[in-house]
Amino acid sequence: MKKSFWFFVAIIVIVVFAAPVSAISDSQKNNIMENCESIKDTLKTIQHQDSRTRVYLGRYYETILSKYITPLNVRLVENNILNNDLIENQDSFSKMRNSFIIDFIEYQRRLDELVAMDCKSSPESFYNKLVKVRERRKVVESDTSVMKELMKSQLTLVKELKGKL
Repeated sequence: MKKSFWFFVAIIVIVVFAAPVSAISDSQKNNIMENCESIKDTLKTIQHQDSRTRVYLGRYYETILSKYITPLNVRLVENNILNNDLIENQDSFSKMRNSFIIDFIEYQRRLDELVAMDCKSSPESFYNKLVKVRERRKVVESDTSVMKELMKSQLTLVKELKGKL
């Protein structure tokens, strides 16, 4: 019985997160009002997990930048080896890391506001806020994809440099 209940809650959250931006239907309003507490519990769980993820990724990106990318470029400059691609990648990585931090904080702020809302008394507002939170989460997802590509690019550039030396 518990499994089917949580399965139902998960389906509701997925439907609400995956629904296209449009006017909210009566059945969606009823689902939100009837399952408000379980939806909010699920959102709180997501909120907690996302917070831990932000800390983890923030540290991970900072470590890569401060312990690998920047020291390599400093060492290359000290040895009069100029590699513009590595310098550009460092600049892009640093800027994207800052964007990730700002975007994630904005997403978390909006998620906090959503969790604080009363979805029973105003399901339309709750749904509209949920759509905005979902959009912000997509921005964060895009940021992490770009960061992943920049790390791959760094690895490729380092391998190319190693082959030249």
